[in-house]
Order: sequence, then C-alpha cells, then structure tokens
Amino acid sequence: MVEWRAFLLLVHLFSTLAMAAPLYMLIVVNERARFGVPLGYYTDRYLENIIRHNAIRCFVFQGTMAASGLGLVHATGRGWSALLAEPALLIKLAALLLLVGLLSYVHFSLQPRIESLMAQVKPDFPPPQGLAPQLGALRLRRKRLSASCLFLVLTALAMGLRATLGYNPYLALGFVLVGGLYAWRAYRRPVPLGWI
Repeated sequence: MVEWRAFLLLVHLFSTLAMAAPLYMLIVVNERARFGVPLGYYTDRYLENIIRHNAIRCFVFQGTMAASGLGLVHATGRGWSALLAEPALLIKLAALLLLVGLLSYVHFSLQPRIESLMAQVKPDFPPPQGLAPQLGALRLRRKRLSASCLFLVLTALAMGLRATLGYNPYLALGFVLVGGLYAWRAYRRPVPLGWI
C-alpha cells in the first residue's frame, strides 16, 4: 500500500508540475510584448499556436491530477467525505474545479474568438485596420485568466502539501499569499530570473 501511495503521489506531483503552463503562457505573452513590433502574421501566429495547442495538454494534466488525487484520498484511508470535511482538500478541489472551468472558457470561448481575428492576418500583408485593438483586448483577458490559473495551481499545490504533511494552516496561508504575489508579478512583467 505504501508503494501505491508513493506512485499516486509521484503522478500527482508530476501532473502539478506539468500544470506550470499558466506561468509559461504568461512568459510567452510578456516576451511577445517586449518585441514591441506591430501585429504580424509569423510572430503572432506562432504565439497563438503555442497557446492554442497547450489547452488539450492542460485538460489531460488536470484529469490526471483529479484521478491521482482521488486515488490518494482513498489510499490514505481518509474516505470521500474528507474532500468536503478537510479544509485543505476542499480548497484544493475547488481550485481544480475553477482551473477546469477557466481553461474551458478560454479554450471553447475566448480562443476561438482570437482565432477568428487571427484568420484575418495574412502573411506579407498588413493586418486590417482596427484589428490589433480587438485582438489586444481578448489577449489581455486571456492573460488575466492565465495569471488567475497560475494562482490556482499554486494554491492547489500548497493545499495538497498541507493535506499530506499537515503543517500549520498559517504557513499554508502564507504559501498561498506568496503564490498570489508571484502570479501577480508574472502577470505584470517578464520574470527573467525565475523567481525575480
């Protein structure tokens, strides 16, 4: 049983690590802004391809996190009621559900609108007049949601560790606050030195 729990924990942590996608989407978007060049087919199509294709990977990682997390609850003998009775598990579950909801909104609603605008950008031709502000508004919304997702991933990680290690709730709150500050920092500007 210890081996099964270790396996589930490893899969769960690997899935959480892979959910660093919101951070890297913020990095990609911030790096694109540093170019300072106007909307262009090759640069912006490349950016959108990276972001668009990442959603499916994120859904798979979220599903893996959910399955391995439920397996861990069972393997530790907590019982399914612990998902609602233990605050750390409840917050972790809520964070995961919000992550799935936000990713679904981006993938099924926001990204198709961005793609329809990008379809008007052709190689070797200037973009249509007024397209850049429309695209910029949608990208800004997506960027804000990505920062929110990063915060939720870090919150889920802190709560998962709290549920596993049982450390002080105030320390867990401190981790969540630091995660929020980091998500805000990554949203505001590039993070060339990782944490800084």
